[in-house]
Amino acid sequence: MRQKLNVKDLINVGLFTVLIFIFTFVGGMIGFIPVLMPLVPFTCGLLSGPVDMLYATKIRKPGMLLIEQIIIAILFVVTGHGPWMLATAAVGGLIGECILKKGHYSSIKYARLAFSAMAISGLGNWIPIFFAREKYIEQMLLMGYGQEYADKMMGVLPNWSLVPITLLGILGTYIGCTIGIAILKKHFVKAGMIKGV
Repeated sequence: MRQKLNVKDLINVGLFTVLIFIFTFVGGMIGFIPVLMPLVPFTCGLLSGPVDMLYATKIRKPGMLLIEQIIIAILFVVTGHGPWMLATAAVGGLIGECILKKGHYSSIKYARLAFSAMAISGLGNWIPIFFAREKYIEQMLLMGYGQEYADKMMGVLPNWSLVPITLLGILGTYIGCTIGIAILKKHFVKAGMIKGV
């Protein structure tokens, strides 16, 4: 199997990166309700999971997962999130690549594990909340969120909640990927669009 990415591979990376970013962004919209902010990683993973699994059927070479994660991180930075996302996305992407490699880039079960583990990529969006709390609140106020919103949000995000929130992200992604596998088996495999999952 040729390991070098070709034009078709890069097109798939671009297409699915956009789709995954959109579904992740939609999942994050529940954060507009401040008391629901801890559930954002869960809903992001739940909604993007099915798309992740469709993308997994296109990944047969190293690098496709890491590139997707880095591009998504750049999109988040451009849309106002902090640069920490670049670091956590790189770590998450490398972990995902290692898991996919163990499954020889052909196991949908390893793909589910890879995308679930990669949920840690989103930690970059949360690090400032827990490690630069006052500065983060100042930025929120400058962006027009209001003191009441900031107080409610921080009230449901105590310092100890970073680990549970991360685990929720992993769980949401795992469930989303499981739903994605079921969709692939029911529709795409039967239609002959992809090989057995």
